Amino acid sequence: MTERPWHRTARRLALAGGLAATMALLLVATAAAGSSVSVSGSAYVDDWNVGTAKAARHAPSGVSIEGALKMSVDVNDDVAFAAKACFSCHGLELESIAFEYMPSNAFNVQAGRISVPFGEYHARVDQSGHKTASAPLIYDMGRAAYFEKGAMNMGVLPMPYVDTGVLVYGQRFLGPVQAWYGIYGVGGLRGGNDIDWTSMRSLYYTDTNRDPAGGARVSFTYAAGTGGFIKNSSVGASFTAGSYDRDSKLKYLVWGADAVVGLGPVTLRAEYAWRRTDLSPTANYAFQVVDPWVRKDGWYVEAEGPFTERLSGVVRLDELRRTGVLLPGATAGMAQDSEILRTSAGLVYTPAQSIFVKLGYEYWSPSDFSSFHSVHLGFGGAY
Repeated sequence: MTERPWHRTARRLALAGGLAATMALLLVATAAAGSSVSVSGSAYVDDWNVGTAKAARHAPSGVSIEGALKMSVDVNDDVAFAAKACFSCHGLELESIAFEYMPSNAFNVQAGRISVPFGEYHARVDQSGHKTASAPLIYDMGRAAYFEKGAMNMGVLPMPYVDTGVLVYGQRFLGPVQAWYGIYGVGGLRGGNDIDWTSMRSLYYTDTNRDPAGGARVSFTYAAGTGGFIKNSSVGASFTAGSYDRDSKLKYLVWGADAVVGLGPVTLRAEYAWRRTDLSPTANYAFQVVDPWVRKDGWYVEAEGPFTERLSGVVRLDELRRTGVLLPGATAGMAQDSEILRTSAGLVYTPAQSIFVKLGYEYWSPSDFSSFHSVHLGFGGAY
């Protein structure tokens, strides 16, 4: 059944009203309890120019806007509430709303709609948190070419990955090394035959089945002293798994590894992510299905560093691969083994504190389609 336009408008207005009410309730609760409030946010406008008209048909290019507003309330030394609203390719959404119980460094609990800790990039997902104009292919949510459902059907795990559930986390210091660990139970990914990323952003965030998904992340960060050539560096690993269909018959498994190394003024990053997803063996495929699954995996490596006090640069190479049976209605030209290789370079200029301008160049080289060039020009700020 197709949703009527006025239904969509009503849903968006209801969500906007809910966001405003949530923020207002936090302010009222804060005033009544005498708690401290912190507010932060960011806004970014980007113009993505794709080199060819043929590629542009498979890329959501043009002008886009991203925005985020976060409010947190410290009720007392052990309890805090936080809510974050965002606007991007998925529209206006309550990205997270959760409470945190923090009795000690080693044991903390977060519950509600949470930002699931997977990979290093999840902590840098806002435009103010990374130098490149676009997200890595493995984590891109919707500003990438050939990401429609009949082609790549998004990346490995689009960020931010937010879900309803409970996260237990903590940290321990082992000399100069900080160990961070977390384990969580959430509703999990959703879909019918392969993951349906749009349903992950449905208004009421309801789960499709009664089986929760679970996962964990661990990272180790070396806190370097001042004056040395080796700066703060870290390694991490992430994992999540569950079932995504209504009958809990179709499973998925996702894992990843990441590393960050600081060498003088330069920061090097590398990350790999892998997902295997069961497909329905009874769907109407174009060919006989022998192995009803699809595998997504990919990686990125990047380096960033300053040229001057106000100008910095970044370069990145990343790849996304898809292996497995094609979904019904697949884009013409798609093969069962497909990949996209992309080379990116960019400049970030900071004309004033908390204000930034991004200029990015990308060369896309997909295995099943024509290669093309693209350019990003964006302006944003954070507070």
